[in-house]
Amino acid sequence: MTEHPTRMRRIAIAAAAMAALAACGADPSARADLAAAAQAARLPAELRVGEVTVRASLAPTASLPPEVARRYGVEPARDVQLLLVGVRRGPVHEETSVPAQVSARARDLRGVWQDVPMHEVRSEDFIDYVGTARVPPPDTLAFEVTVHPEGAPAPGVLRFSRDLLPP
Repeated sequence: MTEHPTRMRRIAIAAAAMAALAACGADPSARADLAAAAQAARLPAELRVGEVTVRASLAPTASLPPEVARRYGVEPARDVQLLLVGVRRGPVHEETSVPAQVSARARDLRGVWQDVPMHEVRSEDFIDYVGTARVPPPDTLAFEVTVHPEGAPAPGVLRFSRDLLPP
């Protein structure tokens, strides 16, 4: 019976070694995994507060087109991440913006918190809330976004994390 645990330990060590080699980029599937992680990081986090949907997304400012950076009032930089929060009511293709009070903070892998000052940006019929966090990649940011939609009895808190990958 002692042979089985030893064999399982050897298999686990071999699997760990193979995973380490794949992570070095030698295997194309490792690059595909990184691409999938990058794509997942672009998906918005969501929270329902009564009839209101809150969506938050993160983007490296260095990759923003100049007109988008100007619209949101950010200076593109390698170590600056844009936090974009939308507060909407209604079905997906018929949403309307809802004014809200939005505050945010972010924690990096070291456990250091930073406030993310948010400001309102209006364009056409939409209101977005925008802030920036300064963290050089690679890192992981855990966000805590507090949103109090106009007319809601209480605020909601959206918690999510995103991996920051080097460009």
